[in-house]
Amino acid sequence: MPNLANPNGHEARKPTDADRFVGQKVRQARRELGLTQETLSSLLGVTFQQIQKYEAGQSRLSAGRLRDVAIALNKPIDFFYEPFVIELPAPQKAERDLKILGLRRDGKRLIDRIEDDRSLQAAIHILEALERST
Repeated sequence: MPNLANPNGHEARKPTDADRFVGQKVRQARRELGLTQETLSSLLGVTFQQIQKYEAGQSRLSAGRLRDVAIALNKPIDFFYEPFVIELPAPQKAERDLKILGLRRDGKRLIDRIEDDRSLQAAIHILEALERST
């Protein structure tokens, strides 16, 4: 069923925290330069109302538009983004995890090959003893 509030049938997008953060940084940079919204809008070729929407986080800045804003305000692109850290596993940890996965696969394969119940019990006892020692 189409969205009656929007004739295009698309759900209206709500501003995200990231949109608001970028908008605040645009406002901050504009004010640092002593520019009005009208002046910035003239530099970018948009209406001052659009600048208001950008600064309020109501309109998302595309990559190209953000580049234009950064140039107009003499700021690097990363100025407009909030810092964040992406935690990636250390190469040694990833290598160790892969090795353990392979060893587990090999261990299961070997246990599946044991036909004798006494040998299988012995293997399980050894594994249980190893598990208790770790």
